[in-house]
Amino acid sequence: MNALAVRGLFFALGSFALATLLLAACGGETSAETTSTPLSEGDQVVADLGLHGVALGPLERPDFVLTDTEGAAYDFRAETSGVVTLLYFGYTNCPDVCPVHFSNIAAALKQAPSEVRRNVTVVFVGVDAPRDTPQRVREWLDFFDADFIGLIGTQQELEASQVAAATPPAFVDEEFEGGYTVAHAGWLFLYTPDDLMHLRYPTGVPQSGWAHDLEVLVREGWPAK
Repeated sequence: MNALAVRGLFFALGSFALATLLLAACGGETSAETTSTPLSEGDQVVADLGLHGVALGPLERPDFVLTDTEGAAYDFRAETSGVVTLLYFGYTNCPDVCPVHFSNIAAALKQAPSEVRRNVTVVFVGVDAPRDTPQRVREWLDFFDADFIGLIGTQQELEASQVAAATPPAFVDEEFEGGYTVAHAGWLFLYTPDDLMHLRYPTGVPQSGWAHDLEVLVREGWPAK
């Protein structure tokens, strides 16, 4: 997928979100005349368990193979199957969203019961192929938690992994003297032990929110239908 196509996808998604917000705002005047819409199954679980993620899907745990920071092939689906897994597509030169996510998750896991910590896998995929080298990714992750897994790949492999995870591939967004920024999905995807993604998390979920959600999902899992 080329940059132009991806930009179009981001624009379409943004336009849809804006339209949804506008429709919601316009509908406020007639809310007294209509009945409330029942919560979806996923939204009901989020409400019942007090989770901080946004319900969607569910989507299957994606099937892709990249390279870890030690140079070994890492089969994401096989390596993470059956455990609570956080998957994030970011880049190590990210100035804001990426470090916010990872600092909050690391802080929550450091204070989590050992049972929870042992059963959570955190995977970071470096989408900036030229700069996200094995050494750079490892150093960046070690700043937060040495147990976090870092994956790298060729541009083609990285794009394929993002498509497998149902997220628009990252692209160079803005170039400036001495560098550039990368546009990438800001959501962090959470897969439960049933090997499905029922939740994704926006930037800004606090440490306390992560601590609560990870403990609930490790101990209880996603409720069966």
